Amino acid sequence: MSRTGRRLLIGGGVIFVACAGFVGWLMANAGQFRTIEAGGSAVCTPVGGVVGAEDIVADVARQQAFVSIDDRRATMAGAPLRGRIALIDLTQSPPVPRDVTPPVPEAFHPHGVSLWTDPETGARSLFVVNHLEGGVPTAGMTRVEIFGVAEDGSLDHRGGVIGGEMNSPNDVLAVGPNSFYFSNDHGSETYLGFMLESFLMLPRANVVFYDGKEFRRVADGIAFANGLGLSPDGRLLHVAETTGFAVRTYRRDPDSGRLELAWTTPAPNGVDNIDMMPDGSMLVAGHPHLLDFLAHTADAAELSPSEVIRVVPGDGASTVETLLTDPGGLISGASVATHAGPGRFLVGSVFEEKLLDCRQR
Repeated sequence: MSRTGRRLLIGGGVIFVACAGFVGWLMANAGQFRTIEAGGSAVCTPVGGVVGAEDIVADVARQQAFVSIDDRRATMAGAPLRGRIALIDLTQSPPVPRDVTPPVPEAFHPHGVSLWTDPETGARSLFVVNHLEGGVPTAGMTRVEIFGVAEDGSLDHRGGVIGGEMNSPNDVLAVGPNSFYFSNDHGSETYLGFMLESFLMLPRANVVFYDGKEFRRVADGIAFANGLGLSPDGRLLHVAETTGFAVRTYRRDPDSGRLELAWTTPAPNGVDNIDMMPDGSMLVAGHPHLLDFLAHTADAAELSPSEVIRVVPGDGASTVETLLTDPGGLISGASVATHAGPGRFLVGSVFEEKLLDCRQR
């Protein structure tokens, strides 16, 4: 073999080893080597009438739950449908989702949702991340909509907030009548940067605070910032770090909105949305196999395992309890688990045509 041939052979070998190493690294960090079996302490019943129930927020006092619905497969197929907010009466058995979407805004593709209750008057407001064009979040094309909530659950559009810091909003966390936090799940503004950030699991995402007048970035260096949750006393803010397989906990200054990283809790899956329990613990739904979730995104027939965990915050020593693990047959791509009363939670997903009504045994 000539010298040139040997160089080409060695070079090709090096490239092959590097590619194989990257694939192995990606699969390991995406959780692909973990075996997923059905398990947990919950019994779940499917509830139809929803498509792509990516996020759910419950008003346990009123026995209501609001479901963010968007048919993302229709959008990907080039035939987008207007998204919806559905209301679930938690006293019904079985529950039947009811459309409560107002006619405004006309362009409506809801993502994360948050419910705020005025501590003095008890008035409710529903905050919704709205991707105006659907599909992949685009800088300058996402708005946080604010709806007033009547006692019967009907919604009244009160306005929206849009700004330059809204690069890739995913979830929203309301903390006042016009103030909120939101997670930018990516820091990149180009499609190439978006993809590199996702597959290399780069910590470029962030959390932004809007005080009713101005935007201020309050947390950086997060690997896909996703769901947000606030402790009952308002002093701890939790951020789901999806590709980091962790929940970050920040100490929060309620007056200024500033955040300071306190500790990070490793999770067994690519955590998605966070819902707070009355005792300050968290319900977190996630994707044990991130690459399976990508395959499920492209093809509904490809199942994506789902998992629901309960995280009990502790200063540097949080505990994690598994409530539900499913290979994907019960529900694929679970993105949210929402507390719906003692021993009960609702599970939604990004693409499925159902949600789950679960009760712990």
